[in-house]
Amino acid sequence: MKKLLIQTQLSNYGLDGKFILEADSGWQMNMGRVRVMLKSVPDLKIDVMGPTFDQLVTSPLILNRDIFDEFEGRLSYLPHHIIPNALATRFDFDYEGISKLLKLDSSDRYDVVYINDPMHLRNFKALFELKAKYQPRFFVHSHFIDNPECPKFPVDASLWMGQCEAAMRADYNFWQCESSMNVFFESFSKMYREEVLNMVVSKSCPWDDGYSYQEINTKVDNNNIRFDTEKFFEIIKDKIVIFVPNRIGGRGRSSDYTNCGKFMFDILPLLRKKRNDFIVIAGNPNQKFSNDELSTLCGENGYVSIVSNALTRDEFKFVVKHSHISVGLYDQDSYGGTVARECIDLGCLPLWLDNYEYTTIANLANYEYLANPDFSDIVDIADSLMNKIKVESTNWKNETINKLRRVVRDRCSYEETTPKVLKLMDLV
Repeated sequence: MKKLLIQTQLSNYGLDGKFILEADSGWQMNMGRVRVMLKSVPDLKIDVMGPTFDQLVTSPLILNRDIFDEFEGRLSYLPHHIIPNALATRFDFDYEGISKLLKLDSSDRYDVVYINDPMHLRNFKALFELKAKYQPRFFVHSHFIDNPECPKFPVDASLWMGQCEAAMRADYNFWQCESSMNVFFESFSKMYREEVLNMVVSKSCPWDDGYSYQEINTKVDNNNIRFDTEKFFEIIKDKIVIFVPNRIGGRGRSSDYTNCGKFMFDILPLLRKKRNDFIVIAGNPNQKFSNDELSTLCGENGYVSIVSNALTRDEFKFVVKHSHISVGLYDQDSYGGTVARECIDLGCLPLWLDNYEYTTIANLANYEYLANPDFSDIVDIADSLMNKIKVESTNWKNETINKLRRVVRDRCSYEETTPKVLKLMDLV
């Protein structure tokens, strides 16, 4: 039996420091891939590392019970302490604790280690050298690039050199998407010789952070919906429903790299001046601004709170299925968010910026509702899209969604991409 270790990168945690796996795209990504991997390879065993149980809002053994039950004996969860700070956790590594957790002194060897945080590749390689006395094959997945031209962290604590080291030392590199890979190569080429660049390129390919089209289309469990659905339908009756899925930050409280705060606080009031035939529902997974606060700040501009905190997975799917437009406004992160793909598969038309993967996906589907990256025309684009929804037939929307859905399923879904990666990992 072959054995794979997955080191997770998690970034969604609340003000209490507890990790919210149900709202963390990184966790959902890994578990979606785990399901496909274990189904595809009957003699594969997978260990997944994650936070200790007291650090979690919901245990993965409950949240992903179906996967752990289906693959009992072949799938294990390995808890260890993770600092709930996006920067600090990348410099924190418990050699002795993780060594014991992985039982590296046993005869049970890992064939592949899949690293979701490039900053920890050197730590794991040293750990296996010191404790296990062997080196498995290391596959590193870079989910965002902290390059000098577009820094994501303070310059004095940049991850860039660590990401470069990981790209050179990994047995193989996966990149969040084609755009992200190209961004890395462009920055890398300014600092390293051509032969070094070519070496990294030769062992690299995109592996879209992705989603599961099978999971996202599973039937909604109404037992997990906390709001009155009849009242929900009354609220949205004759309205265009705009869904803002990602984290809402800004106003000095937290980073607003998703630009969802910008949409709610700056763009939405301008859109409201143009029309009032829409409502806005926000996923707001990290609750840095509570839903009650958003009601006070944005209620007069169309925001409606339907639950007191973050949506459950079933609530998310229910809301998206009954929304017309999903908002995706990343302008520095080249990927644009996993949920952007999920919303398309569930039938939402995207309101996107004309950059990176948004542009690529839209162009492949001949979709034209993209706003300038500087947001200069976003109100007009949103207004135009809503007009199109109101005047065109259902056939137009269905045809447009089907084109977009075909692109994201082929390019981004675990069901389509994971089998190819299993071959690269030599696990099939």
